[in-house]
Amino acid sequence: MRQQEWLGWLAHASLTKWAVIIGFAVLGAMLQRDLTLSGRLLALAAGIGAAVIFADPIRQFLNLDPSWSDAVAAGLALTGRNWAVFMLRASRDPIATMKEILAVWRGGKGGGHGST
Repeated sequence: MRQQEWLGWLAHASLTKWAVIIGFAVLGAMLQRDLTLSGRLLALAAGIGAAVIFADPIRQFLNLDPSWSDAVAAGLALTGRNWAVFMLRASRDPIATMKEILAVWRGGKGGGHGST
């Protein structure tokens, strides 16, 4: 998404939607008792990111009415936490893994493990 599209989305997102996204992301981060503080912060960020990025495309793909937007965002906020927990447990260095994923997502080369 371009910066203008992000700003447009932020302008149209209601306070209720933000409360739902952040509330469920916090809930999801707190449900995992074995995470460290940095793990909980990563889970929180992943939950918010998943809800912000994927809520409307998934709602549209499933042909759901716009009134389902908050519910889809809440589910994705919890799902994003699962992605973060998987990344933390699957990688010995989750911060480096996250940097590599972001680099690939942005179209660059991932630095670190096995890259030249």
